Amino acid sequence: MKTQPSVVLTGGGVLSGLGVGMVPFWNALRRNESAITVKETWNVPDLATDEAIFYAPCAEFNLTEHVGSLRPPLPLRYSQLAMVGCRLAIDNAGLDLAGLVPEQLGLILDTTLSANAAAEAFLYKLYIDGPAKVSPFVFTKTTTNCALGDVARAFKLKGPSSILLGENSVCYGYDLIRDGKADVVICGGFDEIRETTLLASRHRGYLPSVTDPSGQRRTFAESLRDEQGVIVYGEGAAYAVLESAEHARRRQATVLAEIVNYQVSGDTSYRDFIYERSADDLVDHLTEFCQYSQIDPSRVELFMGGGGLPWHIRNYEAPAIHDLWADSSLPAYANIKGHTGETFSASPIMSLLAGALCLRDNVVVGSGYDPAQTGLPTVAPEHTIDRAFRSGTTAFIHSLHVGGNAVTLAIRKP
Repeated sequence: MKTQPSVVLTGGGVLSGLGVGMVPFWNALRRNESAITVKETWNVPDLATDEAIFYAPCAEFNLTEHVGSLRPPLPLRYSQLAMVGCRLAIDNAGLDLAGLVPEQLGLILDTTLSANAAAEAFLYKLYIDGPAKVSPFVFTKTTTNCALGDVARAFKLKGPSSILLGENSVCYGYDLIRDGKADVVICGGFDEIRETTLLASRHRGYLPSVTDPSGQRRTFAESLRDEQGVIVYGEGAAYAVLESAEHARRRQATVLAEIVNYQVSGDTSYRDFIYERSADDLVDHLTEFCQYSQIDPSRVELFMGGGGLPWHIRNYEAPAIHDLWADSSLPAYANIKGHTGETFSASPIMSLLAGALCLRDNVVVGSGYDPAQTGLPTVAPEHTIDRAFRSGTTAFIHSLHVGGNAVTLAIRKP
């Protein structure tokens, strides 16, 4: 029986409100910085209002600085996020694309909100001016996989590839390498946040209020005390470079972490929103994962959460953690969404990269939230703390997806 190769994480790329690249992202997390700010100017003429909302916009970037040989018209921002994120990951991992076997270099991308800008433009023209005025060129941009094509062409990637909708691309990359279908897989997640999405969510009551009951402006931290709202949007892209351990050794790559295994399960309470989840389902999910992967929970020292605002962590992840680790010390808990906002398909990979870097640098990044509000007062620091992680330490990286799936990755410090 052929032995399946071990899979390792050798680099990543991040575009977020915390900056462009892994180093700015990680440094900002360690310094407890947050990209969440107040948005109160709008560019959509028919929807512009005096609304003010909490939002974490992506840092400014210039596509042509990262991807050369492009001719106008340039890809839409949706694809630009995907292309720049991929370039950042390739560079961070030190990949020499020309020196790799093309057919053994995979590309798996994931998006949740898809090509919304193109869809808006197409439908606006269709409804206002009628079918005769709609451009077929615009319609081609509405397809979700246009980003996959843009990235593959930009970097001449010819191996196994696919684009997903609201899943975890790292799971697919892991399987491709384990099954011998690829030596290296670039796994990405990205989403463009449109103003229409923000305003629609504001009017549906999804967003924490920027003002208190008397109408006075308040900070994000102050708004959390009322426990109102269910989401703060963030825009971004994140990529992870996975390799077989043997391939990484041959090219003398730096290994950030070993990917041990993953678990995917559907949540029975999921109905309408990404944070509508069951703590009982999470207990079953984690218990099955530990049994299937032969992981002793007492040896898991870090849990990177996928919850959003504090009330969700307290109602969903905290009870499951207390249950699963009832007979041993609780793992340290970290969460990036108080810093980046909910970036949908980018969030799971940002969490993976942050978890691997926590193990590497022996720290636990702060959640940015009052620990008491998260329901984990002793293990979920608000600000970054030092924590010694030995070689072989296991961490769980938990993520949530709009289709109702929960995903947990187990990683191990080299």
